[in-house]
Amino acid sequence: MKNLVFSFLVGLLLSFNAHAVNILLPAYFYPSSDSNQSFWDEMTAAAGQVSITAIMNPDSGLGLSVNSDYTTAVDAFRAAGGKVVGYAHTSYGARSQADVLSAVASYSSFYNIDGIFLDEMSNTSGDLAYYQSLYNSIKSTNPGYRIFGNPGTNTLESYLTAADVLVTFENQTGYDAFTPDTWTSNYTADHFAHLLYNVTDETAMLANVALAADRNVGYLYITDDTLPNPWDTLPHYWDAEVSAVSAISEPSSGLLLLAGLGLIGFRYHKFNVVRI
Repeated sequence: MKNLVFSFLVGLLLSFNAHAVNILLPAYFYPSSDSNQSFWDEMTAAAGQVSITAIMNPDSGLGLSVNSDYTTAVDAFRAAGGKVVGYAHTSYGARSQADVLSAVASYSSFYNIDGIFLDEMSNTSGDLAYYQSLYNSIKSTNPGYRIFGNPGTNTLESYLTAADVLVTFENQTGYDAFTPDTWTSNYTADHFAHLLYNVTDETAMLANVALAADRNVGYLYITDDTLPNPWDTLPHYWDAEVSAVSAISEPSSGLLLLAGLGLIGFRYHKFNVVRI
């Protein structure tokens, strides 16, 4: 009986490996400055329900000067609990590091941001040093910045030394058959993100949310938007997606504490029981 109880408590603790899923949203749409609600407004309204990191991309990058519409939208979104990262492309290692770091510096100067999204990331060993150097330079600017790298496909484990989060899937097809690299299971889910587009109906979206949670993915976004720019609108099932993602939550600290105390108490009783 004691072995059964002990096994139950251990199983209970192990079951708490479930992780929360955050939305990583390429917000490549303009924040409206008029009285009509914009997609940024909808993101802001949802930020109190689920953790959202928005990738701001004013002009296929930063743009040349501060945009007051973005300042207002970013500040309101962050005040509601959201996080914002600035978009910077790297041309698969071909863009000069100086240009990328200049964009990062401008983002930091223009807007209140929480990190950087490095797009067009290579996944080959020959380019790793380039991205490690960028990572270290950005972190030296602000150690608190969260750096997202987007190879858009499976990549080398060593690239986790060049990004805090890796986007290992970005596509409109093949998610059912997609298999993450086995090494990803050695890390917590908040190291990985998946971006899916052209997912046309809500049922498919819900199925993909479940798949992502099962694949150790901590950041996710699914949309029905399509090429050439699948990130310039919110999906028609946005509210349902927010609800589905927010339902995948981490166990409460109270439950963990109770399970842990139960396990400790059981062991204490086992080894201190009076034997007659």
